[in-house]
Amino acid sequence: MKIHYFFRQFHAHQISIEKVFDTISQQMKTEGIEVRKITNPYPFTIFGLINALLFFRKNQADINHITGDIHWSVLGLDAKKTILTIHDLVGLCDLTGIRKKIYYFLWFYFPVKKARYITVVSEKTKNEIIGLLPGAAKKITVIPNPLTTEVAPLILDKENLKPHVLVVGTRANKNVDRIIEAIANLDILLTIVGELTENQKNELERRNIRFNQRFQISDQELNECYDQADILCFPSLYEGFGLPILEAQARNCAVITSNISPMKEIASDSAILVNPESSAQIKEAVEKIVKNPELKKKLILQGRENVKKYSLENITKQYIQLYHKIVKENDIN
Repeated sequence: MKIHYFFRQFHAHQISIEKVFDTISQQMKTEGIEVRKITNPYPFTIFGLINALLFFRKNQADINHITGDIHWSVLGLDAKKTILTIHDLVGLCDLTGIRKKIYYFLWFYFPVKKARYITVVSEKTKNEIIGLLPGAAKKITVIPNPLTTEVAPLILDKENLKPHVLVVGTRANKNVDRIIEAIANLDILLTIVGELTENQKNELERRNIRFNQRFQISDQELNECYDQADILCFPSLYEGFGLPILEAQARNCAVITSNISPMKEIASDSAILVNPESSAQIKEAVEKIVKNPELKKKLILQGRENVKKYSLENITKQYIQLYHKIVKENDIN
């Protein structure tokens, strides 16, 4: 069977989807399955949209898998051979008025109606889609994102002079303002991966928080950030999945994350769960880990067990099962 992965137009600051499915396609090769990558070369304008749909129509395969974000591309493909992966509904939450209506129809209503199967990365995203389009329930399969980071050798104590807290991501949903409020007056070193606003930089300096800022970094550099940190602080307000939880656990970090879906399911009992709207709870969680080395070690060990559920081999097999289903339905040799 021939499989094509359809990707959004490349942007250097948007690589999370590409990272996941590039890794899956590499694993597919070990299973004897070749996957061709088709990247949208056109910008999102009226003419760009038309050209992209024509481009995708010319580049179809036995199985067409839209890897995310460009949901509208289903409209240019053979529906009965097409899988659409939906990662989250955050774009729909951020918009209002006519833009929200256009987004709803192009990204959700028509694509979900047309695609043969929908995969989502969490039960939360599945439930949100069913809330919008109840008739979609039968075609949705939950397949989590795989761990794309190599599991580091076990280290229970990184011997930092000061406790080192890592924050990955600075979009509004990442809750950076509450994290800053929570760690004020704590004797720690903070590393933030992502671009900060001037207000956030000023607030960090006003509160005398020692911090490093990193952005536009490679996967290797991100792993180095995890390797240097004792704690990942990830009290996100909204996620489709929450991959930094697993990345941090694979690199021997204790994890603090939100007590809401999907973070609480992804982390399970291997992290400290907090109310993401409570800076007091975030602060208390950091202090617990800093003051209790045995708790930190316990969380690290539990985290390493947790990531086993999200192995690349396991997740790839789930996609292969779905591909074989389409092959059987369409009598593809």
